[in-house]
Amino acid sequence: MEKRELTKDEILGLIAEFKSEINKNQAKIDFFNEKIDELTRLLSENKTTPRKPYPLSQWDTIVLDVIKENGKPTISNEIYTKAMAKAKSLNINIDEAKMKAKINQVLVKLSSRRSDLKKVKFQGRGYAYTLR
Repeated sequence: MEKRELTKDEILGLIAEFKSEINKNQAKIDFFNEKIDELTRLLSENKTTPRKPYPLSQWDTIVLDVIKENGKPTISNEIYTKAMAKAKSLNINIDEAKMKAKINQVLVKLSSRRSDLKKVKFQGRGYAYTLR
C-alpha cells in the first residue's frame, strides 16, 4: 500500500475535527462532574428514610424460634433437624432437600439482609448462628 502525504487543507480539517471532539468530550466531563457533585451533596445530606423491614415469613419464625429455644449459638445441622421437626408439626410437607434449601436461604437472609442473626465462629464445626 502506498503512503500518501496529507495536504495542508486535510491537515487543518483533521486538527479542527480533533479539537471539536475534545470540546464535546470536555462538555460531557463537565456535565458528569456536576452530576457527581450533586449526588454527593444529596448523599451527605442523608435525607433518605430507612427502609421498613419486611415481615418475617413462616420459615423465618421457625428458624428464629429454634435458635431462641436452644438458648446458645446453634450450628446449622441442629437448626436443620429441629426446624424440620417443627415444620412437620405445623403440617408443612415438602421433601427434605427442598426443606434444607429453604432453611439455608432463611439463614442467609436473616444473617445478612435483615441482621436478625449473627454468624459466629464455632469451635471445631465452622460457624454457628445466634440472635443479635
